[in-house]
Amino acid sequence: MGAAVGAADLGLGRTGLGRLIYAVGDNPIACRLGGVRVWAVLIATYAMAGMLAALGGLLFSGISSSLGPDQTNGYLLPAIAATVIGGTSIMGGIGGYAGTIMGTLILTTLNRLLLTLDTNEGVRQIIYGLIVLALAWVYVRISGQRAE
Repeated sequence: MGAAVGAADLGLGRTGLGRLIYAVGDNPIACRLGGVRVWAVLIATYAMAGMLAALGGLLFSGISSSLGPDQTNGYLLPAIAATVIGGTSIMGGIGGYAGTIMGTLILTTLNRLLLTLDTNEGVRQIIYGLIVLALAWVYVRISGQRAE
C-alpha cells in the first residue's frame, strides 16, 4: 500500500498529466484558453478512475466472497469524508493524495472508536455527513470561495 501511495503521489505531483489534472480541476476554462486539451485530460482521468474502481471492486469481492452492485454503498460517504478531512476542496482545484491518505487514517481511527462505542451504521453515517458539512463550511468561511 505504501508503494501505491508513493507512486500515486509522485504521479500526480511530478508528471505532466498529474499537473494537468490539478489545473483542469482548478479552472478548466483557463486551461482550455491556455491550449490544454481539457477533454483529453478528463477522458484520461475518468479512464484511470474507472480502472482503479474496477480493481477495487474485484479486490473487495474477493475479500467478501460475494458479488453485488450495492455491496459497497456504505463506503461512499466515508470516502468523501476522508477526502475532505485530508484537505481536498469539494469546490475543486485544491488537495492532494497524501492529504487524502492522512484523512483516511484519521477517519479509520474515528470509525474504530465508534465501533468500540457500539454505535450503529446510521449514527456513523450521520457523523461522517456532519464532518463533511462542517469542513466545507469552514473552507468556505476561510477562503471565501462559493459554489458556482
